[in-house]
Amino acid sequence: MFETEIPKFLVSRRYIWAMITFIFLFSILFMVLYDRYALSVWFSTADMERFSFTILFYFAAVMILIFSRSMMFMFQDRLALTWLQFALWMMCENVVISALYTYITATFFPVSGTAIPDIALRALFCVTIILAIPNGLVSFYAAYRTRCEELQAAQYELQRVNEENIRIKQLAAERERLTATVQRSQPDAPRMVHLHDYNGTLRLTINLDTLYYMESEDNYIKVYYKHNEKIQSYMLRCRTSDVEKSLEGTSMVRCHRSYIVNIRKIQFVGEEHRMRYIKLNDESLKQIPVSKSYYESLLSKLRA
Repeated sequence: MFETEIPKFLVSRRYIWAMITFIFLFSILFMVLYDRYALSVWFSTADMERFSFTILFYFAAVMILIFSRSMMFMFQDRLALTWLQFALWMMCENVVISALYTYITATFFPVSGTAIPDIALRALFCVTIILAIPNGLVSFYAAYRTRCEELQAAQYELQRVNEENIRIKQLAAERERLTATVQRSQPDAPRMVHLHDYNGTLRLTINLDTLYYMESEDNYIKVYYKHNEKIQSYMLRCRTSDVEKSLEGTSMVRCHRSYIVNIRKIQFVGEEHRMRYIKLNDESLKQIPVSKSYYESLLSKLRA
């Protein structure tokens, strides 16, 4: 964890200014409360000299933080701080501000019976609390806001992708409609069949005159067609009912629960051992079975 890089929001300009402002306000409240219990606190508004040093110290501490965090912001890409380095950086800020407070106390407001190391330790304790609590609170809030913004961005991107998919499907449907219109207006033009998968994605566009039959296998459809004078096959993952619906009005007719055949490619319909079958006009293709439930509809299509 300590070797991982800190989030970018911790060195953003907005976070830095929010942190410094919060530290300034929190430190005033802390020192007012701490004044009752600490012998070495010289903050005061009643005495002009003490008040002047108070203003000077606060100004110097804020300038130290501004300088430190500005350096962090300016060199964020070059430094790529880890959590450990970030913690050490903040500790250095604590030490510098504590040293300033210790120097002012020991030089201008010495307390009899209190050694400088004791003052320095108390100063470091107070400064660490003053910086740690606002840093923690602002960091949690900034992390929360950043996470919310990331979720909103992800939600927007997901909505955009969904809208794009809907638009693509609408365009595909419009293209099929226009293709069908053109084919109806030009009877001699080759009829194209468009086959889609489970997700509605167009997978195969084929000339109806080259299509022989389709065979369903579980959740797949195997399409047999002629290309370059050779029979080819294409495996498509989709429902047979969807394919049959897209073939309405064409010469493709269901002749069996597992077969859809192009009646223009039928050479003859035969019967052997009480089993009806279709022989296609290509010797390399197998016989296609015809079930009893589809036999009459097949004959009516052939007569038409």
